[in-house]
This record gives sequence, structure tokens and C-alpha cells, in this order.
Amino acid sequence: MVSIKSLKKALHCIVTGKYNLGVCPVCERRTIFLKTDPWFRDFYICVYCRSVPRQRGIIKIIETFFPTYQEMVIHESSPGGPASKKLQRECKRYIPTHYYRDTLPGEYRGGIRCENLEKLTFDDNVFDLVITQDVFEHVLNPAKAFSEVARTLKPEGAHVFTVPYYPDNSTVVRAMESPDGIIHLEEEVYHGNPIDEKGSLVVTDWGRDLFDFIYTESGMTTSIHTLFDRNQGLEASFLDVFISRKR
Repeated sequence: MVSIKSLKKALHCIVTGKYNLGVCPVCERRTIFLKTDPWFRDFYICVYCRSVPRQRGIIKIIETFFPTYQEMVIHESSPGGPASKKLQRECKRYIPTHYYRDTLPGEYRGGIRCENLEKLTFDDNVFDLVITQDVFEHVLNPAKAFSEVARTLKPEGAHVFTVPYYPDNSTVVRAMESPDGIIHLEEEVYHGNPIDEKGSLVVTDWGRDLFDFIYTESGMTTSIHTLFDRNQGLEASFLDVFISRKR
């Protein structure tokens, strides 16, 4: 049910011209995309499915490069939002996982499997696709995580992911693990977390060396796809989708 507050915000966007018409890649409906805040990445919203640009972007890329994705074996780590719901609805062999600190990896909590990206319990060569949406900026040991993604992918499989990316800079490590806990190297920044109201600590600001890092740690080669199409609600900062392929 739509709240009065949401209706007022939508009316304000329409009256002030902060919207455009188009077709949403997630819900596949003719829709209105509302620009409810200048930060489009989180506030350029489809009125029907409430998707934001990065969610529409990852679905657009999956449909473009993996048109038979509904038949594939898919692992999505830390799912959340309309894009994840679409994948779960359409893909019979879709496996969502979250990392619950109070649950053993491989076991289930509330119907969701617990998995740590740094040490997955899945066998080798299981998945056609692994999907992560804004996850790898929060992983404390991304070298292990990229290696584990590659291990669990079938040959010719792919990791499709979004992550804030700074191509003009080198990667900045903001925090790291130590025997005494997390060491903060930069000011603490947190992003929203679908299973933790405290949010997720940003560990890494990925820069231009992201591609070399992934190749060195996993052997996967990575391509970047930067999207812009107002008709599909694809307009925002950090609107890149990456595909790392296992050979």
C-alpha cells in the first residue's frame, strides 16, 4: 500500500518536472521514473517496482549478455531489492545467501542459506552466474572472495556485479582485519544493509586497478559496462556493471 508521504513526493516530482516516462527493465512496465533527490543512484525511482538505477542496470546487463539466465544456476550473495526479487521469481535454480554471524555457513536461517563470500561451502564449478549488488566494497578480504567466486563458477561462467568505482584513482583500502579486530585506515563510512540496521562498513573504494586485482586473485577477466538511457531509468553516478568471466 502506497503511503500518503510517497504520494505527496510523487506529486511534487511531477509538478516540478522531476520525472520522465519510460519502460523499467525490472518490472517491464511503462512507468514514471521519479527524481526524488539529486543523488539519482538511490533516488531515481520506478513508481511501480521502486527500483533504482543500479538495480535496473544489473538486470539490463544480465538480459543483454545472458539471455537464457532464467535457465541458469545462479548464486546471489546478499540479495535485496526489486532486482533480486525478479531473479528469484524468474529463475528456478536461483540460490540467495546472506552472511549471518550467528549461523554456521551452509546452514539455513529463515529459509536463506548462510554463506561467507571469503570461504564458500559450495562445491567447485557449480554456478553459471554469481551476482553481487554493491557487496565487494564491504568485504574485508576481497582477494579470497574473488577467488571463491571463481572457484564456484563453471568454466565460462561469470560474476556480474555492481560496486562504487573510482576510475581516476587507485584503490583505497579503508579498513582491514587484525587479530585484535578491525583497523580503520580512513574515516568510517557505512552503507545500508538488508539484514543489519547498523549498516555495512565500507572497506574498499575500488579504483582503476580493480581489473588487475580480480585477474591476479582469481584468473577472471573483467569488462565494464557504463549505462545511460533515460527511457529505461538508467542515469546516475557510479552506474557501472562489471562482468568477470572464468575461462
